[in-house]
Amino acid sequence: MMSEKKRMHPAAIVVAFFKQLRELLFPIIIFVFFGSSSGEGFFSIIYIAVMVLWFAGLIAIGVVSWYRFYYWIEDGELRMEYGVFVKKRRFIPQERIQTLDTSEGIIQRIFGLVKVQIETAGGGTEAEASLTAVTKDEANKLREALLYYKNKDEVYGPKLPVQQEPSAEPVEKPAYKASWKTLFIVGTTSGGIGVVLSAVIAFTSQFDQFVPYEDIIDRFGMVLQTSVYLIASIVFVVLFVSWLISIVMTMFKYGNFTVTKQDDELQISRGIIEKRQLTISLKKIQAIRISQNLLRQPFGYATVYVESAGSSGGKESDFSTILFPLLKVSEVEAHLKQFVPSYLLVQEVHGLPKRSVIRYLIRLMVPAALLSTPIAYFFQPYGYLAFLSVVVAGLLGYSQYKAAGWAMESEQLQLSYRHLSKNTVLVRKKRIQSFELRESFFQGKRKLFTIKAAIKTGLGGKDFQVVDVEQHDGEQIYEWYSYEKKQGDVM
Repeated sequence: MMSEKKRMHPAAIVVAFFKQLRELLFPIIIFVFFGSSSGEGFFSIIYIAVMVLWFAGLIAIGVVSWYRFYYWIEDGELRMEYGVFVKKRRFIPQERIQTLDTSEGIIQRIFGLVKVQIETAGGGTEAEASLTAVTKDEANKLREALLYYKNKDEVYGPKLPVQQEPSAEPVEKPAYKASWKTLFIVGTTSGGIGVVLSAVIAFTSQFDQFVPYEDIIDRFGMVLQTSVYLIASIVFVVLFVSWLISIVMTMFKYGNFTVTKQDDELQISRGIIEKRQLTISLKKIQAIRISQNLLRQPFGYATVYVESAGSSGGKESDFSTILFPLLKVSEVEAHLKQFVPSYLLVQEVHGLPKRSVIRYLIRLMVPAALLSTPIAYFFQPYGYLAFLSVVVAGLLGYSQYKAAGWAMESEQLQLSYRHLSKNTVLVRKKRIQSFELRESFFQGKRKLFTIKAAIKTGLGGKDFQVVDVEQHDGEQIYEWYSYEKKQGDVM
């Protein structure tokens, strides 16, 4: 199959302009501030001329980039030709394409267009290919040509006409939609306040040349020293506002979150300002991860992620794709059966032996004690409060010990572990790229193993491990995995 060379919609010029403008936003702000404070007359004219040339250059680059960008499908490949000064070509074989993600930003929605991002196995954090402005009809044609056609016909062979019973009733497609109440809870318990707070601090710190922070501190220093309530109130207000911003950002990002299952594909859509739609083939799912952070676990809530070879999640979701933003833990098993029936959540998990608990405690409490000792010595008497970190480290270590475990089904391995959040990973045997059984000197003394399973993702690979399992259990899992290798099954 071959298609003619095509350009994107001219709206791609506008998208490129605002993208470059966003990347240069901070230098432009600084330039404007300096320009406005450097006098009038001749210098002001220079500043205005530079700004005009700057914007004209951005527009010119956008126009030339759009004009020289072509894409087409040929011999089962998505091919692109682009470059302003140096012509480049990129060929993406159909079999490497894992997911096709469409989104509608503000500019795309104005023109009735969509942005298409194509993810491949091992493509890294960025999309392998991005078409910033194409029609919805063109996006559907690309999906049919690059995903649907391959998965249906090339994998299983062309479908033969099958005579259906006249009385056959249409099967209802499984569907899930997150309510606004659910999204509010997601925003409340997401922990995004830290990201917002650090962004606010980083932003305000850039204006130390324009805002007299030192004068403000000098003038109100006495008040701050004599009023603990004032300090506490300011801290509370800043944290509260950051928390509200985090909730609003979450609800805008995941608003109208829906998941529908159609044949062997999952279609995930979300977003209010920027609408995104992601199509994931069930055959491309590498693992399912169920995560409970410290705020959600006490209330019995969890977030379910899909680990796929083309996962397009951001850093905040560990570069995984969110399947269900928030579910009661008791509801997870039923939802998995409905949407990804090949993955089973096992309730009876093998825990760690009691002799492992001391190692979990030592790993966290000893470093905490070493850090707290000099603080307590040099900052007496309040420095002794640093030893509270040793208690916290002990509680976290014990929690990690209780959360760790494993379970096996005939074709599935389930691993549970905790760093700060508790994670339960379900991975099919044929999706495990490598399995490692590791034993350190001290583990050997206590007859313990570390087990690690690696899968293929958009970042190249991820691994999940459980530390200090029973030696016999580790050997049992290794034999289960290596048995398939001896049978010569294709991974």
